[in-house]
Amino acid sequence: MNKQVFMIDLASCTGCYTCMVACKDRLNLQDDINVLKVDEEESGNYPDIKVVYRPQHCFHCEKPACTEACPVDAISKESDGFVKIDEEECIGCGECVEACPFDAIYFSDDDLPIKCDGCADEVGLGWKPVCVRSCPMRALDYLPLEEVNMQNRIQDTDFDDKGIGPRIVYLIRKE
Repeated sequence: MNKQVFMIDLASCTGCYTCMVACKDRLNLQDDINVLKVDEEESGNYPDIKVVYRPQHCFHCEKPACTEACPVDAISKESDGFVKIDEEECIGCGECVEACPFDAIYFSDDDLPIKCDGCADEVGLGWKPVCVRSCPMRALDYLPLEEVNMQNRIQDTDFDDKGIGPRIVYLIRKE
C-alpha cells in the first residue's frame, strides 16, 4: 500500500488558485466543476484579521466512505493507494457523493462521477501530482509521511479526519 500523503502548508498558501486551475486543465473539466477547491477561512476582528486558504480534494482515504456506499462496487482503492471510480460500472446513483464527508465527488453534465484521481498516471511515472507541480509557493507536496518537513510548522489539529484516514497532512505555523 502506498504510504504517501498530500501535504499542504496552510501558512504558505496564498490562495492564488493555481492548483485548482492546473487540475481543472489537466482533467479538462467543465466550467462549473472543480475537483480541487480552495476554501477561505477568515477569523479575528479588525484590525487583526486572519485568512487561511485550505486547498481540498479527494484525500484517497485509507477507509474511503465512497467505496462502502457504492452499491455496484464501481469505486475501489487501488494498490497505489488512490481511490478510483470506474465510469463504465457506475450507475449514477449518487450514493458516493452523499457518503463522502469531504464533498470530493461531483457529477458532470453527462451524469458521470468526477473526483481527484491523484494524477495516478503521472505519479506512476515518478512525477508529482499537477497541483503540487503548479504551486508557485511550494505549499503543496506529495511525499512519504516520514518526509513531511515539520520545521517551523505543526500539524493542523483543527482538521477533522472523520475517522476514515484521509491521506492529507495540513501544516500550520507554530504559534
